[in-house]
Amino acid sequence: MKKLFCYKSMLLTVALLVIMANVRIASGQDKKEQSSPIPEKIHKVFQTSCMPCHWNDGKKMALMRINFSKWEEYDANKEAKKASLICKTLNKGKMPPKSVRKSVPELIPTKEQIDLICGWAESLKTK
Repeated sequence: MKKLFCYKSMLLTVALLVIMANVRIASGQDKKEQSSPIPEKIHKVFQTSCMPCHWNDGKKMALMRINFSKWEEYDANKEAKKASLICKTLNKGKMPPKSVRKSVPELIPTKEQIDLICGWAESLKTK
């Protein structure tokens, strides 16, 4: 009889936990503040100039700073900080690195592309 009571208690506990988890998800309590998708024009610049290193197969140091393959996992605050960092780094001419700039100059974003990225980064701060 004690074993039956224990099994029923455990089953009831598990059922309650499942119900509570479903209620939290349905009510949106588990949702982080959603980040916004990267606009297509900016995504194309990132794809050409940044993602060769800042994607899943990129170098460890590059991925530690920004990993575009995990961008959708960022909350809105982290996304805004990363976008601001991208803007500052591009404006200083630090990315792509000098060695890449010399060997693959087509990876260098234009001034217009950098301005577009910085405008987008600024818009994320105000959200």
